[in-house]
Amino acid sequence: MKAVRIYGQDDIRVEDVAIQDPRADQVQIKVKNCGICGSDLHAYLEGWGLPTQPHPLTGKTVPITLGHEFSGTVVKVGTDVTDIKVGDDIAVEPLLACGKCDNCRAGNYNFCDNVVAEDGAGNFLGFSEDGGMAEYANIDDVFAHKLPEGMSYELGALCEPVSVAYEGIKKCGLREGQTVAVMGAGPIGLNTALLARIAGANRVYISDVSEVRLDKARELGFTDVLNPLKDDVNAVIRRDYPTGVDITFECAGVQATFDTALKITRRTGKLQIVALFGHPTTVNFTDDVIMQGIDIITTLCYNNSFDTVLGIMNNHRADFEPLVTKKVSLDDAVEQGIKALSSDKSQVKIMVSPEA
Repeated sequence: MKAVRIYGQDDIRVEDVAIQDPRADQVQIKVKNCGICGSDLHAYLEGWGLPTQPHPLTGKTVPITLGHEFSGTVVKVGTDVTDIKVGDDIAVEPLLACGKCDNCRAGNYNFCDNVVAEDGAGNFLGFSEDGGMAEYANIDDVFAHKLPEGMSYELGALCEPVSVAYEGIKKCGLREGQTVAVMGAGPIGLNTALLARIAGANRVYISDVSEVRLDKARELGFTDVLNPLKDDVNAVIRRDYPTGVDITFECAGVQATFDTALKITRRTGKLQIVALFGHPTTVNFTDDVIMQGIDIITTLCYNNSFDTVLGIMNNHRADFEPLVTKKVSLDDAVEQGIKALSSDKSQVKIMVSPEA
């Protein structure tokens, strides 16, 4: 089969590789769509998250088949699989977990103790185990989630980044009627804003330095969009809500947006961090956090969320469909996919399709 394989920094190759039959507890899917994530871009540009020594859970090293945001149709099932059958359409939850450590047994399998690699390799398919940027993929049956009837494969693949955003919504306990600000209008920021609106937020502000991304936010129906290069974000929000917003979602992951997030969050409010930060971040905990009573909350990936997210997306298909902005073939995954994502800010989610 054809697969997009990463060997290391600046080294991705489209190759023909063999795929084994699924294990007893796995299903094999014919991949329909696989989204390109910013982490895929970092893996390509920097070698980020790739196993350079045998991964503690999978034993794999590079080369690895990329892709962790994918959906498809089941074509084979392992001998121990009972709830999934050939022909089922599924979204793939791409986490790696042992299922046996204390965190896994407590349901916090996104913090599996046995998946941590000394070289920083990621706990995902597409990083430390072959992923979905290929014609076929083998998936543990517990991580194969059936799509609601009639849901597109594009939305099925989009379930993974929406689940990242949903974890933040879930963890901070957003309630109807609260006011929200979202720092960053990339894929995770836009998904967070959509979910906040669906959850009943009274008002949702979105801030980003890219007018192209803010245009996409406007296309999705958001009117409170701010560009910190032109707008005083704190002043605008404090004009409308003198005490600040109830919850700020940090979806950009840079010092400047983190600083602004602290300023615009009301005393005793919540700052929910969804983004990963590429550089160390400084904070005056006494003055800016403790004395303000602000709760800083973090998330990593998601757990026990996929079926809930699929239900939400199914009930609001029209909200999420515009996030898929481009589709390319496996052969074009690097030039028109990964590289395009790094330079074209009008792209939200680029899908790689073996059938394109």
